[in-house]
Amino acid sequence: MKKKILFYNGQLYMGGIERVFISYLKELSKDENLEIEILIKENDPEKNVFYSEIPKNIKCTFVRTREYMERREKLSLKKKDNFLYKILYQCYLQYGRIKMRRFIKDYFLNNRYDCILDFDTGLRKDINFIKDPIITWCHISFSLLKRKNKKNFIEQLGHYKKIILICDEMKKEFEDLYPHLKEKGIRIYNPMNIEEIRDKMNKRLTDEEEELMKESYFVGVSRLVKTKGREDLIDIYFNLKKRGVKEKLYLLGDGPDYDYLKNKIEKLNLEKDVLLLGQKTNPYPWMKNAKLFLHTSYGEGLPTVFIESMICGTAVITYDCPTGPEEILKNGELGILIKTGDKKSFEDAIYELNKNEEQMGRFKEKMEERVKEFSSHYVGRQLKELL
Repeated sequence: MKKKILFYNGQLYMGGIERVFISYLKELSKDENLEIEILIKENDPEKNVFYSEIPKNIKCTFVRTREYMERREKLSLKKKDNFLYKILYQCYLQYGRIKMRRFIKDYFLNNRYDCILDFDTGLRKDINFIKDPIITWCHISFSLLKRKNKKNFIEQLGHYKKIILICDEMKKEFEDLYPHLKEKGIRIYNPMNIEEIRDKMNKRLTDEEEELMKESYFVGVSRLVKTKGREDLIDIYFNLKKRGVKEKLYLLGDGPDYDYLKNKIEKLNLEKDVLLLGQKTNPYPWMKNAKLFLHTSYGEGLPTVFIESMICGTAVITYDCPTGPEEILKNGELGILIKTGDKKSFEDAIYELNKNEEQMGRFKEKMEERVKEFSSHYVGRQLKELL
């Protein structure tokens, strides 16, 4: 008899968590002993870039209707200039929260599963409605949790059957902070479909994109939010230009800091050198053709973009933020780790490695072996054993 499994995630937008979510779905959907369904909170067709990648044998249900999302977006635009619409927007958000709680309650009363996989801990506030065994993931360092929510978050985590920590460093952090939950924690790396990434990294892009990739450039891939440190990277690049570095800087991703970063680039007169290229459904050709992959984040869980860059054969320079970089790069054996926030050392590391093809070659040799530990097949087998 097949095991009936439900995955829950908040969205199918472009992001690291969503990319990993799809990797799990693709791997587990191959198992004839599993009947998989997914429940997604947000239904925004324009942003649901991963919807088309859901395997055909998986049923998808959305919590929020498309109409609700469109009305919320319209109110959001109007509230900027009108106080009345600001009040209406807040009321509509509250209405959406109440409606969602009712939907979740009814859904889990009417549907039963052998196991529920809460991929982004989004069900933690409604866990009392759920009678089936439930497992969750933690995707970011616990040091980044907001203090005001920390106590409730940890109390809610205690209701899960198992808690998947995505690297050893995070697992140790979890056990040190919450020893009473120690037995619930299990380390499973994020799965990477290595063959698919290698296939996609050789795909041809648009003529305009191909022209951009003829340039020599560094690349960064992340959401444009403060914690990802894109402002630091622009400052670092500004100083490298003064030292004569010719490579351009391409930043892939979107987010609330887009306008702020665009203005900063203009103030530094870097419009022709630092390009905000937005979301890319296929970032791998950009990684493959980059001279270096640069990451200035102040906190991670397991930064899958590192692993993707390593699969593409591009060396990584990164802040050694909690958690993940040190573990993925094996304490600097596979790339360069810089103390978080140390922009001058980061700048020097780029300047030196950019001239050292021999060192980049050594990194590449070691990376090829390391990425095998993150393969979808290997990680998927671990999750199936847990189920």
